[in-house]
Amino acid sequence: MLLLSAGGAGRAQAQTTTARPDSAATTTVPPTANAASGLPSSEFETYAVKNGVRYTATFTGILSTGTVERVYFTTSHTGNFRLSEHWLLPTALSFSYGKQDGLLRERELVGLVTPTYQRGRVKYYLLGNAEQSNLRAIAQRLVTGVGAGYQLYADTLSNEVSVSQFFLYENTQYLLGLRREVPRSSTRLKLRGSKGPVVLTALVYYQPSLQDYLGDYRVNLTSGLTFTLTKNLGLTTAYSYSYESIAVEGRAPGNGNLTIGFTYVAGK
Repeated sequence: MLLLSAGGAGRAQAQTTTARPDSAATTTVPPTANAASGLPSSEFETYAVKNGVRYTATFTGILSTGTVERVYFTTSHTGNFRLSEHWLLPTALSFSYGKQDGLLRERELVGLVTPTYQRGRVKYYLLGNAEQSNLRAIAQRLVTGVGAGYQLYADTLSNEVSVSQFFLYENTQYLLGLRREVPRSSTRLKLRGSKGPVVLTALVYYQPSLQDYLGDYRVNLTSGLTFTLTKNLGLTTAYSYSYESIAVEGRAPGNGNLTIGFTYVAGK
C-alpha cells in the first residue's frame, strides 16, 4: 500500500480575475491545483463493483535532506458502496502534507460523495464536494451538482467508454477573506480498457464557467496504467494534468503530477 515516488511540472504565468465577497471588487484569485478541479477521478470509482463494497487505498511519500530539506506525504482512499440493484454510493477522501526547508507549503484535504442511480447504460448523479488548501489559499470550498451519463460501450471484462454532463455550483472562501461563487458546466469522458493483467483508465474533464464560457475554464486529465500482481495488489503508474485559464502571478496555469507505486484494492 505504498506508492514509491511523485513529481510535478509547470511554468508560472500571470493573469487576474474578479472576486466578489458580496459586493464587486477586483483582485487576484489563486488557481485550482487539484487534478480535476473539485472533481477528482475517484468520484467515479465505480469500475468493477458488483455488490457490497469496493475499497482502494494509495500512499505517496518523499523525504529529502541536504541542500533541500523536503518532506511530502499524500494518501487517497475511495469507497464504492452498492446500495441496491440500481443505487451506488462512490466516496473519496484525499490528504496531502508537505514542508520545505521547515516551512509548510502544502496541506490539502478533499472529500467527495456522488450518489449514483444506474439503469442500463444510463446513470444519474448527485454530487457534494468539500476541500481545503493551504497551497491555493482556500479556507473552504464547497461544490454541489447534478448530472447524467451514458455508457457508449461496456462489456463483461469491465471495459467501458462513457460520457457525462454535470452542472455545478462552486462557493469558495479564501484565507484572505475573499469569496467567489461560480456556476460551471462539466463534460466528462471516461475510458477503461484491459488486456490480461494490464488495465488502463482515463478521465478527461472540460469545465467552463457559465458566466464566462471562453475566459474562465478548466481542462483536466487523470489516467492510470495498472499491472495486476495479486488479487488485491497492483503496480500503478498514474498521471494527472490540470489547466486553468485564470491563474495569478507565480502560479502556473498548467500543472502535472506523475506517481509510480502500488495500489491496494479490497472488496467485490
